[in-house]
Amino acid sequence: MNSNLNIKNVFNCEKFYLLNIARTFAALSVVFLHYQHFYYIGDRLNKEFKFETQPFYEILERVYLFGSVAVQFFFVLSGFIFFFAYKNKIYSKKINFKNFLILRISRLWPLHLLTLFMVAFLQLYHIQLNELFFVYSGNDLKNFFLHFFLIQEWRLEAEFGFNGPSWSLSVEIFLYVAFFFIVRKTLNNLFESFFFLILLLIINYLFGSNNIIIGLICFYIGGLTFFIYRYLIIFLNKPIHKLIFLFVIILLDIIIFGKFLNLFFLEIGNYLKFFLGERILFFLYFIKFPLIIINLTLIQNIVPDLGKSLNLFGEISYTIYLIHFPIQLIFSLINNNISRLDFSSNNIFLIYIFTVFLVSILVFIIYENPVKKIMRLKFLEK
Repeated sequence: MNSNLNIKNVFNCEKFYLLNIARTFAALSVVFLHYQHFYYIGDRLNKEFKFETQPFYEILERVYLFGSVAVQFFFVLSGFIFFFAYKNKIYSKKINFKNFLILRISRLWPLHLLTLFMVAFLQLYHIQLNELFFVYSGNDLKNFFLHFFLIQEWRLEAEFGFNGPSWSLSVEIFLYVAFFFIVRKTLNNLFESFFFLILLLIINYLFGSNNIIIGLICFYIGGLTFFIYRYLIIFLNKPIHKLIFLFVIILLDIIIFGKFLNLFFLEIGNYLKFFLGERILFFLYFIKFPLIIINLTLIQNIVPDLGKSLNLFGEISYTIYLIHFPIQLIFSLINNNISRLDFSSNNIFLIYIFTVFLVSILVFIIYENPVKKIMRLKFLEK
């Protein structure tokens, strides 16, 4: 297959609304996971805290306990989207590194800087009033500069501080830069992508896991998923192939998401732990995450405008992810210094989630999106 095949001739849709919406659900999973922050005393979880006391626990139990894996889903999804949107442009030199970097900086930095300064100010206020930082205690000057430039995860021994969830942005920046120079030279097909992923797994085995390595592995699982998707789209050009594949994908979904093979893959995962390590969840990262993406993208190709009416909901996923901790800080200040809040109450939970959504929408419309457009208009080369 020609690796430089015009992408519009291969894919029926140009925007994956459903993937954006999936990203918002992943961001919400992190928000639900971090609800336990309200039970912290300083940077320690209250010893008397019980997960089941959290609001709507019967409904949200899975995300309260395992919401952290949503970040790895972000990385897999980023890999898929970046291979879709940029791989051919970078390989054919239709986009240079400066423009690529500006596109990414204009997307990430404006909101990151806003929330960084918000948290810095609110944490100073919090420690003055309560003699303790809220959750993240590494709020010194060195850490501020590492967070400012989003390099806190680049093996610089930074403490968790300021807007803690921004650690994943630090990993993303590293992934983007590495991606540009790697795909400039290679990763033009499924096989090259597969062998590169094997190389990353070997590096992980030899040197051990860290957030950068895990991010790279997940990102290139997303890249591998892109190539599988590309072959599937070409295969589905014939009606008979569509019928066959429809049957296969439905059967596969029932088996994988119906938990019929959970024990089987758990045994495989345990067998591979000596090689993959404890932090790489084989069944989730290599099977479930790619299958979710394949399902949503194929549905999008069948119904290109599906999810378009909810596009704003999809666009604010990044905003929700970064803005929820500053809002938690405000709620903590209210609780400690104005009026006690019962964070186990369903009503307080709903008020908090509504506030996160409302502020995210306002920040996206009033600040984040306009600043991104201004930066791109000013700095992108024509």
